[in-house]
Amino acid sequence: MSRVAVIVPVRNAVGTIESTLAELAPQCRRAGAEIVVAVSRDDPTVDLLRRLAPSGIRLIVTADRRSVPGLRSEAVFSSQSEFVIITEDHCLFPDRWIDGLVEAASRDGVEVSGGGVENGRGGYSGWAQYFTRYASFMPPLPGGPTTALPGNNACYRRAVLEDRRDLIEEGFWEAEFNRVIADRRPFWLCGGLEVVQRQERGLWEYAPLRYRHGRCYGARRWRAAGGVERRNLMLRAPLIPLVLFARAARAVFSRRRSRARFVVCAPLLALYFLAWGAGEIAGYLAGAGGSCRDTD
Repeated sequence: MSRVAVIVPVRNAVGTIESTLAELAPQCRRAGAEIVVAVSRDDPTVDLLRRLAPSGIRLIVTADRRSVPGLRSEAVFSSQSEFVIITEDHCLFPDRWIDGLVEAASRDGVEVSGGGVENGRGGYSGWAQYFTRYASFMPPLPGGPTTALPGNNACYRRAVLEDRRDLIEEGFWEAEFNRVIADRRPFWLCGGLEVVQRQERGLWEYAPLRYRHGRCYGARRWRAAGGVERRNLMLRAPLIPLVLFARAARAVFSRRRSRARFVVCAPLLALYFLAWGAGEIAGYLAGAGGSCRDTD
């Protein structure tokens, strides 16, 4: 049994997964870590992964269609390693990334570690998509205690995951999971261990993805809420796009970098945040539908 498992959920990643695994492989060999890749049977990436599997990855192919969170949980529970590192199928990694995350999560009083996320795509839509998801994790980031980590650059002690297995059996939604456990489990942010994300999604492909993710999130949030909280959710619902835009703007402008790009991307950012807000409200009112099975 390996001490470390690196979990890579895969969805529609024909253009990026090979280079991601090529970067991971030497680090995993040095660290004695295994790579666990999970993909749905009908995904266009599955044939490529079957060709790559003999080179040292453990491949899990699910019979049904899964979201990225669903694939994450499938891979997490298939491994027994002491430390579980979560990344994604479009990332590149700095030197000693695995070693650095595990060292941080091994410190006294720390059980979860992670790092920032850098943008690896150019162009208008590439930057807009980066800002919608990763503005809060844009470098430079100071190392130290934190309560939030991205879903593609985090390391957990297995005991943390097993202790709240109930939260991730249906899908490992990292923001929800981290929010629940952060008050009892110390998190550590590692400065200088940023991954580079290169997810390939088209200009207009991304808005429906944001809608579906928002709807799934809204449905899950509504299901967990009580009567008073549900009322408050509906009262605040029209403000969702504004709140998301304001959070992203605050994160970017506080870093003193990429400000001009953010301004140029603002119209497209508004579209993406409106799509999420509409999805979240739909989740409140009509439930998840099939959205939770079809999100990145």
